[in-house]
Amino acid sequence: MLPLKERNDSWQNLLSGLGTARDKSVYTHLAPDIRLPPNYLELLYLNDDIAARICDLLPNEMLRQGFSIEVDGDELVRPDLSDILRDALVKSRIFGAAFIYVGADDGEPQEAELSIAKVKKVKFLNVLTTKDLSFQSFYTDPNSEKYGQCELYRLSASSIHETRLIPFYGTSPLNPRQWPSSILQHIYPVLQQFNTAWQATAHLMTDAAQGVFKLKGLHSAVASNRSEELLKRMELVDMSRSISRSIILDAEDEDFRRDTYGFSGIPEILEKMMLRLAAAARLPVSLLMGQAPAGMNATGESDTRFFYDQVRAEQEHLKSKMEHLIKILIANEEAEVSIEFPALWQMTDREKAELRRMEAETDRIYLDAGVLLPEEVAQKRFPENDFSAERAELMTAEKDEESAEY
Repeated sequence: MLPLKERNDSWQNLLSGLGTARDKSVYTHLAPDIRLPPNYLELLYLNDDIAARICDLLPNEMLRQGFSIEVDGDELVRPDLSDILRDALVKSRIFGAAFIYVGADDGEPQEAELSIAKVKKVKFLNVLTTKDLSFQSFYTDPNSEKYGQCELYRLSASSIHETRLIPFYGTSPLNPRQWPSSILQHIYPVLQQFNTAWQATAHLMTDAAQGVFKLKGLHSAVASNRSEELLKRMELVDMSRSISRSIILDAEDEDFRRDTYGFSGIPEILEKMMLRLAAAARLPVSLLMGQAPAGMNATGESDTRFFYDQVRAEQEHLKSKMEHLIKILIANEEAEVSIEFPALWQMTDREKAELRRMEAETDRIYLDAGVLLPEEVAQKRFPENDFSAERAELMTAEKDEESAEY
């Protein structure tokens, strides 16, 4: 950090002291934290429920509804693929990076580039993390599109070519020669403050009501080695208070009172800490904390929809990795692979009923205008005696096409 006299890139006011040596805020600067080691990140995930939920929530939502895979128009079924992808996604958020190690048998050693056309079979799909792998060598050709990226990884005593690994990153890698940071590394200070606040509140609950026992001549009794008598007397008072709910005291020498602690304002502070943690984790509070939104007109729908949009974007990003993996599994790099994820936002019964009402209104308008016939509406809305929410505009377009042919 430059001394104040050498800085010339901020506002200064000599009269008010803004930006000068009298301004306390100019001494605030970023101090880099120590990078959390993989073993500590693993312990944090295993022992802290909030940290585990932050790492699990997004991958679980991405794969909650499953997915469908079609290869050249035919459905491909791999029941184990969902668990492997979830494992890789969760570990990428814990450790910063995770890889699916494709054990493809193409007749070449593992340190050689993978040839998809030569793959005879795939023996295994293992998920590796930064605890298992290390960098061995990098692409050095400046004219290569992979210049600076890792070419060979080290796994125990063997080398693995990067084409045999499908990478998953929890955060964006800034330096290809270093592992990206864990999501827990980013939120660690906020998570630490959040847990400290809840632990402090729990300690306050244990001391919510503190009994105070006054005894005349306490100092002289302690000085004359009569501490055992004092302990027995206090024990007797405590036992009588808990059993008979009444206390017998010496009117002249003893007194007992209970001091209580006020908890006003603590719930509001904890709620703000929850909001701060949710903002750091980029997750809705309702999903992160498992609670319904509170307050006037609070439904949480906008936050949930925003989160589902984020999940959809992550799913689109995941598709390219899945397509590459499928092509290796079927040993065909030219295959047409189509992957679809079902919608995450499911309509309630009330919303479905409202949709049917709106569709019925639309159909009535088209019927009154003579655009559609009742038979057409019945055929489109109730195919095989089941309601279909297909838009009436599609029926109108089909009718226009038929008219154009004649």
